[in-house]
Amino acid sequence: MKTMKLYLIAIGLRPSHLTLGKVMQASLSSCLIGALSMLVAFSLASCSSEDEDYDASNLVGTWLRDYDKGVVSEGYVEYTFSRDGDCDIHVFDVFAGDTTIHRGYKLRDNRQLLIYEPTYGGAPRHETWNIKKLDSSTMSWERTDHPDIIYNFRRAVHQK
Repeated sequence: MKTMKLYLIAIGLRPSHLTLGKVMQASLSSCLIGALSMLVAFSLASCSSEDEDYDASNLVGTWLRDYDKGVVSEGYVEYTFSRDGDCDIHVFDVFAGDTTIHRGYKLRDNRQLLIYEPTYGGAPRHETWNIKKLDSSTMSWERTDHPDIIYNFRRAVHQK
């Protein structure tokens, strides 16, 4: 009962002026304030930076793969995504030379990128990636079947 008196004093009711209606009114207002506080907290949490790190319209264009620090690359890999669902993967290797691989791609609503090899009559071979970040200058993928495989990219700038 002592706790109840302290609570009532804290919300502005004196125990001497206590009626059942005032207690219920105080309890209801406390619940309403608590509910509004939780609503504000959840709405702020839903505006996470994860949404800010993803804009599907940025995928179209040419991306240069970045390698982890300490990894020495003897060439480069470039992915070029077109608006019509084509993906050209250009690989330059110091020892093997230039190779361009033509693939198709599909960008799903759940931030998944499907890169597939078109085949005739059979099931296409494909890789599925979770897009972790995609903005105007950087992109990061995580392979769905091997989450430890992560590719990082930066927007390619070509000199003319």
